[in-house]
Amino acid sequence: MPAGYAPCRYTALFKFSHLITILIKNHFVEVLIMNSQEIEDLSSSYMEIWNAGEEDLLNEFADKDLTVNYTHFEKAYNSISEYKEMLKQTHEFFPDLVITLEEIIPSESGRSATINWKYNGTHENGNLFGVESSGNKVTVRGMTVLRFQNGKVVEEKGIVDNLSLMMQLGAMG
Repeated sequence: MPAGYAPCRYTALFKFSHLITILIKNHFVEVLIMNSQEIEDLSSSYMEIWNAGEEDLLNEFADKDLTVNYTHFEKAYNSISEYKEMLKQTHEFFPDLVITLEEIIPSESGRSATINWKYNGTHENGNLFGVESSGNKVTVRGMTVLRFQNGKVVEEKGIVDNLSLMMQLGAMG
């Protein structure tokens, strides 16, 4: 057993700096487990990508193999560059978009968090849900689950109240 480690359940070795070394098929794999404050800090910093013009924060807080999927997406986004393009399109519709995190719930495992949020923005450009830009201000709520690996976000998935958005835009007649 490596120095500084103590036995742990599930054939894992625990090092007291929240770095877990797991024995899988005769190979040691190290996994960083974050505490609640670290999860909240990373979640908060990462979710700022939704603020208009902040998509480049993905380079700092997301893993290169990031996967993103929300229920209203036609497809999952499987890279930082794909996701940045979608965010830029969203920011084109709402150039003043600001997200407010209402609650961050870290998982006990130290590997994920659930975030309740809302965003505010003004529909200033483009056709969204069949509605041309009108200058309507909107407030939309949603929930996101982030999964972490080695101090980075590797997966983002969630749900957005697009019915409310459509109603606020006037798409529901």
